[in-house]
Amino acid sequence: MTGNPASPLDDVQDLILNQPVVDLPRDFNPDGSVRMSKYGRLDRLGEWMAACQRSDKPKLENSTLALFAGAHGLAKYGVSVSRDDATQARVKALQEGKMVSNGLAAQSNATLRVFELALEVPTKDISTEPAMSEQECASTIAFGMEAVAENPDCLAIGVLGVGGGTAAAAVACALYGGDAQYWVRAGQGVPEEVNLARAGVLYRALQTHRGHLNDPLRCLQRLGGRELAACVGAIIAARHQGIPVILDGFATAVAAGVVHAIHPRAIDHVIAGQATDRPAHQAILERMDLEPLLDLKLQLGEGMGGLLALPLIQAACTVANASG
Repeated sequence: MTGNPASPLDDVQDLILNQPVVDLPRDFNPDGSVRMSKYGRLDRLGEWMAACQRSDKPKLENSTLALFAGAHGLAKYGVSVSRDDATQARVKALQEGKMVSNGLAAQSNATLRVFELALEVPTKDISTEPAMSEQECASTIAFGMEAVAENPDCLAIGVLGVGGGTAAAAVACALYGGDAQYWVRAGQGVPEEVNLARAGVLYRALQTHRGHLNDPLRCLQRLGGRELAACVGAIIAARHQGIPVILDGFATAVAAGVVHAIHPRAIDHVIAGQATDRPAHQAILERMDLEPLLDLKLQLGEGMGGLLALPLIQAACTVANASG
């Protein structure tokens, strides 16, 4: 994969390529007719939960929101409207139970876990060198697998970190091609000079790493952040443990895109919690054939998309168990 048979990323790829099968709900009846249900998408959602959990009956009694916080060397280029210390401040507020995500987690009886990923040591400046070494990337992926340590019935994932959206955009641009300006635009309310700074970082980064972006994990290692790598690890581990995963916003979709690019069926256990107002987010979801559960035009992540989707998934489980 990487040209180095001893690369630790080879082991990650093996985990993605050798995952348990998820027997997804079928769109058609044995006679070829389209399946119909009076419960519509709720019915299919409950079936999907059961398939992911490798169970006849889906359940949602114990859910976890894993929030991965990372720091980025590219943040020095003015790619965010947030202050440099915003990540640490948000982590502290989450740990003290002062964020909206804390309230939503309590409302859904979900456990909120914050994973700090070496916030005092930002990833390298991707415009001049790889964000992480192969070993660091693989180790962070392994660390992300800790998100399922408590064996929840369902795992929602989210990220936070100044500059994280630009790093995610760089990975997306490397995976899918297209213009850097398209991938960095985060919706309304972002000053044009910030969008231009983001695009400039992407142009320089793609030039620097040209010829080394020949596989998805290398794209992640060279251009992504630790929070993206941790999300990849969480997605992989959840599949092996029979745990459905709910994505949040753009960055978590990019993490799923890395796994999907290696093997499309490797994200059969993943669903999109929300659609944001970022066009590139919707584009990635369409590439992965993921239809978001909610479209509330949220402009922030921090796991809110997954948390807001949990009551809907709970309802789907109730419908499935009552009608099964």
